[in-house]
Amino acid sequence: MDELDLLNRALPGARPPSPEVVARARARARARVRARERARERVPRRRVRAWWAAPVTVAVVGLVFALVTTLAPPSTPVLTRPNQALYDLADRIERLTEKKGAYWRGEELWGSYVRTDGYTFLMTMRVDRWLPREPGGKKLNVSQPVYTMEPATAADARAWRAAGSPAKITVACGDGGPCGQVSTKKGHNCAYDRTGANGLLSGHGFARLTVADLAALPTGRDALMAWLRDFHKAWAGRGSKPAFDEFLPVASNLLAAPIGPAQRAALIRLLAASPHVKVVGEVTGPLGGKGLALDFGELDHVFDSRLTPAKFPYQRRIVDLSTGRWLADVTYQGRAIGGVAKGAPLMFAARHVSTGWAEGPPVPPKGCKALKLVG
Repeated sequence: MDELDLLNRALPGARPPSPEVVARARARARARVRARERARERVPRRRVRAWWAAPVTVAVVGLVFALVTTLAPPSTPVLTRPNQALYDLADRIERLTEKKGAYWRGEELWGSYVRTDGYTFLMTMRVDRWLPREPGGKKLNVSQPVYTMEPATAADARAWRAAGSPAKITVACGDGGPCGQVSTKKGHNCAYDRTGANGLLSGHGFARLTVADLAALPTGRDALMAWLRDFHKAWAGRGSKPAFDEFLPVASNLLAAPIGPAQRAALIRLLAASPHVKVVGEVTGPLGGKGLALDFGELDHVFDSRLTPAKFPYQRRIVDLSTGRWLADVTYQGRAIGGVAKGAPLMFAARHVSTGWAEGPPVPPKGCKALKLVG
């Protein structure tokens, strides 16, 4: 059925159209039929093209993206602050939980390398100090001036035995000349006292501070800076010479004291910002443990009067990477001389693993003699 049949049914009494009109109408009808058939034939082909067109589009987009990425200027690198490792350490330790205890035990080993021809001995001194958290508690100060005297390494032990295991060895001075002889026998002298200054911390430059004073230190960086400025004024009033910017690295001595994680974090941030402090890198302490080695440059003489800028030894302070506490001070040879290589360790003071809060009560080592010492 086409449009002429429809017209006849709709208008049965109308006059029939002319042959030309009929021809045009039938041509339009055939054209519509062919158009519908072509449309049905094209549908599958369009769907096939759609399957491969998508990967091509993705490939083109990817190519454009790659070109834009390649030709675009490089992104600005993330700049880190000087001593960033110290800032990171402060962030890690700030919220550590602290072990509780009635006593602060500070045990240290002080070592000195005794070098002679062919081998090296390590001589250590042990100091063990117990301080009560509360005023009036028992105190204990133990000192063993010659705690160990033994070859520094297995190779040194073999060389010493090959030399006949001498009972005394000649010590070389810093200039390479002989300084005298020391015994290779381990010392057994040990002394202790319980009458030191009541609750005061000896050494580390803050001897007048009690355990309670240390517990009250500010935990914010700015507040701690203000406290240190006030402390420095009093310190300078007693005849100390360093200006405050030189004194600030000295405050790292507090990392050896019984202060909390937040206080240590605040102090470490102050050290990180000091122009006199430089992070050298990660090292292993003399008694083990990983730490950050700090260089105080010419301020070494603040910690040891023998280490003036004109002399050749230099010192590194090592801060524990896990706790932020003081781990060790190590003095190194600045130049090769007298058979001692540049960079060789000369002496150290190191925190023993037993350092920290303990329950106690403190008991003198067996065989130790009671001695009244100045606290």
